[in-house]
Amino acid sequence: MNMYLKTAIFILGSYLIAGIPFAYIISKIFLKVDIRKIGSGNVGATNVYRAGGWKPAVAVFALDFLKGLIPTLASVYFFNKNLHISTLVAISTILGHMFTPYLRFQGGKGAATSFGAFIVIFPGVAAVCAVAFLLTVLLSHIVALGTIIAAFMFPIIYFLLGQVLHFNFPFNNFSYVNLIIIIIIVLFIIYKHKSNISRMIKGNENKI
Repeated sequence: MNMYLKTAIFILGSYLIAGIPFAYIISKIFLKVDIRKIGSGNVGATNVYRAGGWKPAVAVFALDFLKGLIPTLASVYFFNKNLHISTLVAISTILGHMFTPYLRFQGGKGAATSFGAFIVIFPGVAAVCAVAFLLTVLLSHIVALGTIIAAFMFPIIYFLLGQVLHFNFPFNNFSYVNLIIIIIIVLFIIYKHKSNISRMIKGNENKI
């Protein structure tokens, strides 16, 4: 099979897998609610937490994380550590979560799935941003703020580690193409948090 066709099939499959709306499914089955009509209406772990507490929220976070991690990790081995293909697969999982075809393209905000996908191909960057996220949430008790700060930091840390410090594990090369792709995804993530940003400006964003 042609490599381009293999890549296209893999990317499409990753998108469809990552599009599975676990927050919607779990809240429907176990909480008997439509998560889109609860709290912020977001199809994600934080909103599930507001609807049903930590247990279903942790389950949703883990599943959303895995649907980013598993396809991206599989692509690393299937395409023999081709950084650009694995990055495209990672992006397809994030977009699948954000714009799920199973809910009329109205999905989550991409935080857990992005972390799962990027920790495979940019583990050092993801680790630094995860620490920033945790510290922000611990200090502010606002998950959205932690997500926005971590997302904003991601391309900066990727550039510093890859181009300045030459830390590129596991692919051994920094890519400006990937930097541009990362910036685009970060802008998507921040855009998906526009309602949170509006509430934070007004001082009435939900806290945990």
